Amino acid sequence: MTLRHTLLALPLVMLAACGPAKKDEASAPAPEAAETKTPATVAVTPYADGPLKVTQDGVGPITAATAFDIPTIQALFPKAKVEQAFIHFGQGPALPIINVEQDNVPLLEIGKGEEGAIGYIRAASDPVAGPRDEKLLAKWDAVGFTADQCRAGEGREVNAVICVRADAPTVSYVFGVPGWTKGGVPPEATLKAKAQLNELHWRPAEGAVVGAG
Repeated sequence: MTLRHTLLALPLVMLAACGPAKKDEASAPAPEAAETKTPATVAVTPYADGPLKVTQDGVGPITAATAFDIPTIQALFPKAKVEQAFIHFGQGPALPIINVEQDNVPLLEIGKGEEGAIGYIRAASDPVAGPRDEKLLAKWDAVGFTADQCRAGEGREVNAVICVRADAPTVSYVFGVPGWTKGGVPPEATLKAKAQLNELHWRPAEGAVVGAG
């Protein structure tokens, strides 16, 4: 082979050496593409029986992420009768609700919020308990509020007193005050003498009514 042929062949050898390496680099997957991420799942235990806690995060197995539909609620309360209904109050249209009843006891009234989510839950029967294990029908002194933590009820809660703790703003305590029809929050002496806890209400954080105003 002449010197001229040797010089012409040299670039071809160099190209052949470089070609496969670039092909392998191009076909190698990006590091992030090779990773497989498994979505996190959170186990929810359906309610069977016993105390049904109303807490800052929800009511029993119900949370702010729970959908407003019969199959979802039925799965969370497998022993209960879960039914769709409508409620009408005041001048507005009838609103859809879901009633949960177990052992012939109405456990919950669940109202619909925006975008198919739960808007509120009303709990007015045993075995419901509050965040601090407060029981329904408990007297004012046993629950531990002061009048400045409360506001006057209105609408369906007219003449009732609604109280909220700062550490659980999504939970409202609804006190009945027999004989009180003057509006506003009764004097604390009247609350101590007559008020009793009739209902616990829960709303998702974005719909909670906080404060005594």
